[in-house]
Formats: sequence, C-alpha cells, structure tokens
Amino acid sequence: MIADRLLPELAVVPPPPVPERVFEKPVSSNVPAEIRSFTLKNGLKVIVWPDHDIPNVAMYNFVRAGGRNEYPGTTGLAHFFEHMMFNGTDTRAPGEFDRIMEAAGGSNNAYTSKDVTVYMDWFARSALQTIFELESDRFSKLAFVPEVVESERNVITSERRARVDNDNFGMLYEQMMATTFVAHPYQFPVIGWPSDIAGWTLEDLKQFYRTYYAPNNTTLILVGDIDPAEAFTLVEKHMGKIPSQPPP
Repeated sequence: MIADRLLPELAVVPPPPVPERVFEKPVSSNVPAEIRSFTLKNGLKVIVWPDHDIPNVAMYNFVRAGGRNEYPGTTGLAHFFEHMMFNGTDTRAPGEFDRIMEAAGGSNNAYTSKDVTVYMDWFARSALQTIFELESDRFSKLAFVPEVVESERNVITSERRARVDNDNFGMLYEQMMATTFVAHPYQFPVIGWPSDIAGWTLEDLKQFYRTYYAPNNTTLILVGDIDPAEAFTLVEKHMGKIPSQPPP
C-alpha cells in the first residue's frame, strides 16, 4: 500500500500533446471543409485540397507575373520565363527537369496570360519528394546561360512568327488589344513585340526573375493524395528558405 501511495510522485509526467497545425480560415463559407491554406514566413501562399481516390497529386504554381507586369522594352519577358524555367538551374542541366519528371512517371506544362504565369505538374504520390526538389531548385537557382538564352530567344521568335505574324487572327487580336487598352499594360502582347524579344539583356532577365519569382509573389496549389499537414512539412522543407523580395 505504501508503494502504491508513492507511485504518483515517481511517475513520469507525459509531455503535453502537440497542437494541431493551425491553418488559415477560408475567405468564404462556400469553401469545402477539407481545403486548407497556410502562408510561410517568406510569403509563399499554399492551398491544399486532399483527394485520396487515386494515388496522384497535381501541383499548380501561380506566379503573379504576366503581360501586365511589362513595359516597352521588356514585353514578352513573362512568357520567356515560361520557357526558361525548363532550361536548367545552377545544379541541373537543361532538359534534366523533364527527364527526372518523366522518370518519376510525371508530366508537366505551363502557360502565360496577361496576369499570371502558371506551372503545372502531375505525378504519382510516390514522387512527392522528387517534384518538390525540382520545383524548389528552379524557383531559387535558375541558370542564365547565354547560349541557352539565345536559343530560347530564337524559339520564341519562331513561335511569334507562326502565331502572330503569319496568322490573320493572331495579328488582328494583337492590334485590337493594342488599340483598346491604350493606357493599360493589357495593350502589350503576351508573347512580346519583335523588337523587345530581340533586345532583352541578361540583366533584364535576372531582374525580372528576382522581382517576380519570389515566394511572396507566388501561390502553390496542391490537389490529390496528400494531407495538409504533410504538404506543410514538404513545402517548409523545400521552399521555406527561399528569400522573399520587396513587392513588385
């Protein structure tokens, strides 16, 4: 009996329970309850919608940079980065992004609009670590190799020639936008004016990348076989140390 009375004093007090991750409140009551969002200290906004029906994940990276963020002399830069983001980093050679992505069973695409540039990855859940490593790498260590830049400049020149210069509807749409939005940056073609495409400098590219490809100018959306707490851990690990930049 004496031993029983001493047990409470000798017992090890268990640690307090770890509090659950506090996610941000939805901006609307119409948002499904399972959707969670959070913002890292560097300003990166993350939205997660779990769906465990199949073991796949879709990742959408929205960069708030499009035609409206350009001015005469730099038009087309946002679209140019849609190409450059697949063309190597300080640690990976051009083409490595796609090779690693495809080896992991994934696929990707991207598009540029007047308002945003969006990078899309679709992959198996088993490739989560690999894809986060790839995304973190190109959003923090993009390479600006002069030969690669010139090669992509030529690609975009050819793309413009096919979609605008040699296409009646493309030419009409470009002229309509230029005359409709005289005092607004929507006047600029997303693909860029020919003289601007030919004139971008390496410093123009680096400045655009530093300014707009910052975590506080980006929203990352994850949908699929991933839980919000798991997503937070992965994003914090791979993208939490990318420094924020002054708002553009």
